[in-house]
Amino acid sequence: MNFIFDLLADIGGAIRPYNSDIALAFVASLLVIIGGDINRHIRNLISNAHFLIRTIIFILVCTFGYGFLTLFLTGIITKQLYAIPLIYLAPVVSGSFILLGIYAERKRHI
Repeated sequence: MNFIFDLLADIGGAIRPYNSDIALAFVASLLVIIGGDINRHIRNLISNAHFLIRTIIFILVCTFGYGFLTLFLTGIITKQLYAIPLIYLAPVVSGSFILLGIYAERKRHI
């Protein structure tokens, strides 16, 4: 049993330096999956606005909105990943991406 814990700790230690990259990949994947829903909701809110206003809002949401969400959520998830003990890091990261894949499948993104 100690072999398994040692192996998980070694794997966790190997991926720990990449926590920010893992968090960014997770946030980017999540935004790809739910981005269509966000855009649809915003489109419904501004559907009666003038074309120029709709275009400006779309540009602002896509550049600043998604950029802010990416930076903000990546920072939060990175901090949470550093709080996870090494023996749990690999299973949590793997499980998170598996759950994200299941969610994407249910949303018909795969």
